Amino acid sequence: MPRDRENERARQRRYRDKRKAEKYGPESIGVDMRGRTGTQPRGPAHPRWNNDRMISSDGYVKIRVGAEHPLADPNGYAYEHLVVWAAAGRPLPREDELLHHRNEVKSDNRLSNLQLLTRAEHNALHIAVRGRDAATGRLLSRVEHNGFPEVTHG
Repeated sequence: MPRDRENERARQRRYRDKRKAEKYGPESIGVDMRGRTGTQPRGPAHPRWNNDRMISSDGYVKIRVGAEHPLADPNGYAYEHLVVWAAAGRPLPREDELLHHRNEVKSDNRLSNLQLLTRAEHNALHIAVRGRDAATGRLLSRVEHNGFPEVTHG
């Protein structure tokens, strides 16, 4: 490589290092800063920080337990009610069983609020609560259909 080309690259490197030190501080020289703009808040300051707890799409609380935990999903989270149940020394639900929240609050994972039921028992419990339509005998949905409000034009 010709000498003037080496000098030009060294001059460009010094210029880049000087600009980087002005922007990110002197400790940034020699550090690959790709993807580290420093503008995004990290940790608890980030708006999506969940403190190792989150609510799943079906409303249950998931906690970070690590990817190696037997109850963990691929991201290292497990359902809190299953972790509480297993930590109490209770056997995990089999395929035909599930844990029922007695007070129907999915985020209330106290051991006293959890009950192991078979799927049939669990379904019967919820069907009894929902009730049936007197005319058709169909199960009522949890949504009350009391009609729609009057639309006024004018």
